[in-house]
Amino acid sequence: MDFIRKFYGSLLQSLCGMLLLSPAGMQAFAQPLEDVYLKYQETGIVATIRLSSPVRYLRHFPISHGKVMEIFYERVAGATDEEPWFDNEVRKSPPSVLIPSFTVTTRNQQSNPKLVVEFERDADYSVAPGKDNRSLTITIRRDRLPSRYVSLPLLPTIAPEKSTSPTATLTKDEATLAANNQQAHVLMVQAREALASDNNIVAVDTFNKLLLLPPNDYTQVAQEWVGVARERAEQFEKARVEYDLYLRLYPEGEGALRVVQRLTALASTTEPEKTIGKPRSRPTGWITFGSVSPRYYYSHSKIDSTDIFNNAPSDTTFSLVDQSMLITSLNASGRYTSATYSGRLFFSGVDTRNFLASQSSQHRVNAAYGEIKDRSRDYSVRVGRQSSTGSGVLGRFDGLAASYGVEQVASANVVGGVLSDYSQGSKPVFVGGSANKGPVWLYAINQRVEGTTDRRALGAEFRYYQGSNTAFALLDYDIYFNALNAAQVIGTMGAYGGTVNFMLDHRKAPTLSVRNALSGAGTSSVDALLQIMSTSSLRDLARARTYITNVGQVGISVPIHQKWQMAGDIRLTNTTGLPTSGTNTLEGILQATEGRGTEKSMTGQLIGNGLYTDHDIWSGSITFNSSSTVNGFSIYLYNYTILGNAWTLNTSLQFYRQKDQFDGTTSRFSPMVRGSYRIKDQLYIDLDGGVERSDFKGVQQTSITTRTFYSAGLRWDF
Repeated sequence: MDFIRKFYGSLLQSLCGMLLLSPAGMQAFAQPLEDVYLKYQETGIVATIRLSSPVRYLRHFPISHGKVMEIFYERVAGATDEEPWFDNEVRKSPPSVLIPSFTVTTRNQQSNPKLVVEFERDADYSVAPGKDNRSLTITIRRDRLPSRYVSLPLLPTIAPEKSTSPTATLTKDEATLAANNQQAHVLMVQAREALASDNNIVAVDTFNKLLLLPPNDYTQVAQEWVGVARERAEQFEKARVEYDLYLRLYPEGEGALRVVQRLTALASTTEPEKTIGKPRSRPTGWITFGSVSPRYYYSHSKIDSTDIFNNAPSDTTFSLVDQSMLITSLNASGRYTSATYSGRLFFSGVDTRNFLASQSSQHRVNAAYGEIKDRSRDYSVRVGRQSSTGSGVLGRFDGLAASYGVEQVASANVVGGVLSDYSQGSKPVFVGGSANKGPVWLYAINQRVEGTTDRRALGAEFRYYQGSNTAFALLDYDIYFNALNAAQVIGTMGAYGGTVNFMLDHRKAPTLSVRNALSGAGTSSVDALLQIMSTSSLRDLARARTYITNVGQVGISVPIHQKWQMAGDIRLTNTTGLPTSGTNTLEGILQATEGRGTEKSMTGQLIGNGLYTDHDIWSGSITFNSSSTVNGFSIYLYNYTILGNAWTLNTSLQFYRQKDQFDGTTSRFSPMVRGSYRIKDQLYIDLDGGVERSDFKGVQQTSITTRTFYSAGLRWDF
C-alpha cells in the first residue's frame, strides 16, 4: 500500500503540472501516435504501436526482413469528426538489448497514410493488426541470441563494497544506500555459499531477502541469480517469472542475453511443482525515455489568374507567405515494473508558434496520464488525459478508466470523464461501463452536456485476432434518439500467399448527439437553444443536421517476387444530403443540401525493395476516382534510400488530374525531396522541400498556382 500511495502522489503532482501548461486548445492537427511499447514472449518481442483513434491495417513491405519497413493503413471513421493527423511525428521504441531499437514515423497522413519503421540494424519481423482496432503489432525476432552458449559462472561474482572515508560527510540518501549495500553484501555472500553447497532452496530464500531491501548495488545481480537458483531447484515456472521480471526491470542489463538464453531453454521444460505462489513485492524499477522535436515549416504561394468578362480577359497576380511556424512536440514516458505491479506516467504535447500576423499560436496537451496495473489481482487504473479505447467513448477525454480481469478471457471495465475534443461550447460529461467474455464486448454509456442528455447508447463489439485472420465488428445504438449510430465490420484474411482486407461501414456522421444541433446555429450553447424549443424539437434538429454515410472497401496485397509486392483496393462511398433545418437566427437557417451520390475509387500499387541497394524501397501507384461532380486520376512515385550509415533520402513525385461537372480541368504536379542525418545516436536532423504547381482551366477563368515549401527539424531522443 505504501507503493500505491507514493505512486499516486507522484502521479497527481505530475499531472497537475502537465495540465496547467495547456489552456483551452483550438482546432488543429493532432498527433496520431499514442504509444509504442514492448512485450516479451518466447516467440519474440511484440512491439505494439498504438494510435489515437481507430485504424485499419492494409499491408506492409518488406514482408519479413529488412532495416526499413513501411506499414500502410487507413484511418477508420470514428464516432466524431476526427481531427486531421500530421506528418513527421516520431516515436522511439523503449530500450531493449534483445532487439534492434527502432523509430516509427508518420508519413502522408492526408493522402496515403503509412508508418515508416526504421530499425537500428536488419531485423526479422511479422506485422498484424492490434487487438483493439487502434493499434498495429510487430513481432520482432530476438537477434541478440549468440550462436554459441554464453556461459554463466557456477557461482555469482560479488563486487566488493564501495568504501567511504571515515571522515566523509554523507547525505541521508548516501548513508541509506551505504547501509543497504552493507546488508546486501552479507546476503550475497550467504547466497553464494548456499549455491556452492548445492543448497538451492536456501539460496532462493537468501536472494529473496536481498531483493526485499530498497534498491542497492547488488539488486540487479540478485534478480538474475534468484532465477538461476530456482532453475537449479527445478522450480522452472518460478524461474521463468524471475527471468521475465529481470528483462522488464533491466532490458539493457549485462545479463539480458544470458536470461533470454535460459528462458528459451526453459520453454520445453516441464514444471514438476503445480503452484507458483503469490508474487512478492519488489523494489521499484523505472525506465524513462522520450523525445523532443522542434520543426520549422515555411511555404510561399503565387497565383496568376485570368478572368474573362464580356469577352475581355483580365490578368491578376497575387502572392503571399501562407505558412511560417515552429512546431515543437514533446513525448516523455516513465515505466515502473515489479513482480506485482506495473505502472506508467506519460506526457505528449505540442506547442505551435505562428510567425504570421493572421494566425495565432497555440499549445495543447494530447495525453497526460498515469496508469497502474496489479498483475496479481488483475486490475488496472488509468487517470488523466487519454484517448478512447472504444466502448462508446467519443474520443480524447480527461478522466478515469479502470478494468478488472484478463482482457483475453473476461473483464469488467468502467470509464468516466469530460471530453476534451477542442470543440466550441461546453464539454460533455460521460460515464460508461463494459464487459467482455472472450471476443465479445458489451457496453453502455450515458453522456450529458450543460445538464441535458447528449447521448445514451448501448453497443457491442466483436474482436477476433488469429494470425493473419482478423475481424472486428461494431454495433452502436442510441436509446435516447432511438436510432442506429453505427454498424461496422472490418477484417483481414490470408489468401493467395498474401492478405485480403475488407470493410463495410454504415454510420451517422457525426455520431448522433444533441450537440449536432449546434452545427450552423447562432450559438455554441445547447442550453440557449432549449430556451426557445423543447427537448424533442432539439433532438429533431440534431437529427436533421446529421449525415448518413455508407462505405464498402476491399483490397488485396500479394507478393509476386522476393523483392516485389502488388496491391489493389476498390472503394465505394455514399453520403446522404440534409433537409432544410432551423427557423430563426439562433437555431441557424440551413438550406437543404444534396447527397454526394456514390463516389468510387480504384487503386493499384507496386512496391519493391533492394533493387540497387540492400535497403531501398520503391513504390508506384495509380488511383482512379469518380463521383457525380468530379472524375480524375492520380499517379504517385516514391523512393526511400539509405546512404551510408547516417543519411537517408526520400524522393516523391505526384501528378493529379481531374475534370469537374462544369468542364473545368485541374492538373497538379508536385515533386518533393526529404533527407535526414543522424548526428549522434540520439540526435537527428531532418530537411525537406518541394514545389506544387496547379493549373486550372475553366470556361470563365484560368489560373496557375505555384507553391514552394520546406521544413527543417531536429529530434533528440532521451
